[in-house]
Amino acid sequence: MRVFQLTALVAAFFFPLCLALSNEGLAKEAAKGKGVLKLTNNNFERILKGPRDAYLVIFLTSTNPAIGCTLCTELEPEFNLLTESWLKDHSDGISGDGEKALFFAKADFDPKKNDKVFMHFNVNNVPRLLFISPQQEFGSFSQINLPAETGAARVVAVVSALSDATGISDFQIHQPINWGSIAITAIATAAITIFVKKNKEVAARLASSKPLWGLATVFIIILWNSGYMFNTIRGSQFAGMSQNGEAVVYFLEGQQQNQFGIETQIVSVIYGILAASTVGLITFVPYAANFYAKDRTGKASPSKASFIELVLTLCCLITLYAIYSALLAVFGLKSSGYPFRLFRLPGKIW
Repeated sequence: MRVFQLTALVAAFFFPLCLALSNEGLAKEAAKGKGVLKLTNNNFERILKGPRDAYLVIFLTSTNPAIGCTLCTELEPEFNLLTESWLKDHSDGISGDGEKALFFAKADFDPKKNDKVFMHFNVNNVPRLLFISPQQEFGSFSQINLPAETGAARVVAVVSALSDATGISDFQIHQPINWGSIAITAIATAAITIFVKKNKEVAARLASSKPLWGLATVFIIILWNSGYMFNTIRGSQFAGMSQNGEAVVYFLEGQQQNQFGIETQIVSVIYGILAASTVGLITFVPYAANFYAKDRTGKASPSKASFIELVLTLCCLITLYAIYSALLAVFGLKSSGYPFRLFRLPGKIW
């Protein structure tokens, strides 16, 4: 009986140690996920439970389009930059002085694979960046606040917070070089240089063309006003999906601070049609009226010119009214309290 009790006590003492992973074990487990521990229902207790000699940073997210978490999509490349920077200098997860270990874990919500992970941390909304120190017991953790800055600035802020919490002083950010962008810029520069050298007169006419500069200016204004810069900085998701996953969502309704990438394309088309209609009303309509002011024999034809001018003017005005109504409808989608509208579809609330 005493032998059995002694065996049970020894087993109870060593069982958590057997479940716990050493730093080497964590490094091997992380290697399966390219340096990041992938938390699932089957392994999260084995990774998090028991004595541990390493700090853990856990990223709980959901990039499934059906969920529609734009911030999760925005944070995805930032978390990758964070982990890749650490692994570049610390492939084994150990700090340079050999005294501390830091590992990163992640769970991208999947009800069939890791729902218990989210239940364990009592997470009802994402994203969440959690921190667990070696001294904390299983089930206890602290949350890392995500700064309002985006991109590398947010990553630097998180690294600073981790350095203060862990005492690790050799965590450096390694921003990857965008070789694709460099190659495209170099090829475009070379092509333009060769074209200018071989076609100097044509290049001079293009460079001094007022209509060309006007079109380029309007194009850039439309592109910037439509939110292209916002999408580039935030890495916005292109489009979303409805909760049942059966329909594509083009607009984030009621969210003025977030948008899908496709919203930029839709608004760009709207602005482009408005600009073209306005320019047509100012320049093309008078040109067409003058063109039809005389018939083929050279005789004056004021009635025909007036008719053409009236038709083209009405076409431009109707187009302006309809497209501007669509623009106001977009404003109404993005802001539920937006009071203005030019046209209301039958059966529609807005």
